[in-house]
Amino acid sequence: MQLHRHHDTFTGKGADLHVIGNGSPSFVAGFREQTLFDGPVYTDPSLEVYKAAELKRSMARTLDPRGWLKGVKAFTEGHRQGRTQGDAWQQGGVLVVAPSGDVRWQHASDLPGDNATAQQIVAAL
Repeated sequence: MQLHRHHDTFTGKGADLHVIGNGSPSFVAGFREQTLFDGPVYTDPSLEVYKAAELKRSMARTLDPRGWLKGVKAFTEGHRQGRTQGDAWQQGGVLVVAPSGDVRWQHASDLPGDNATAQQIVAAL
C-alpha cells in the first residue's frame, strides 16, 4: 500500500507522515517525482533505523513465493514495480509514534506485499 495516498486521512487525525527509505540520498528526488509525496523523506542506507525498529531482513523473506504471488496480483491490478533502490532484502514496516516518542503501534512486514492497511494505522492514531 502506498501510505502517502492517505496523507489527508492521517493529517486529519493530527498525525504527520514521514517516509524512511534505505537507498542512497540521491534516490529521494526520484521517489518524490514518482509518488508526488511532499512530506518529510529520510534515507538510512546503514539500516540502523530498521534494526532499532526490529524490522525483518533476509533473502528468504524477499524471495518467498507468497511475496511473488502478491507481486503478480499487484501487477494484474495495474501496479508496476520500479527499479529496486537500496537493500532489496530489507522488509519495511509502519510505526505509529506518539509525540512523546512512545511507539503506539507497529507493523513489521514479513515479506514483500505484507503491508499495514490505512484503516489499521488510523485506528492506532
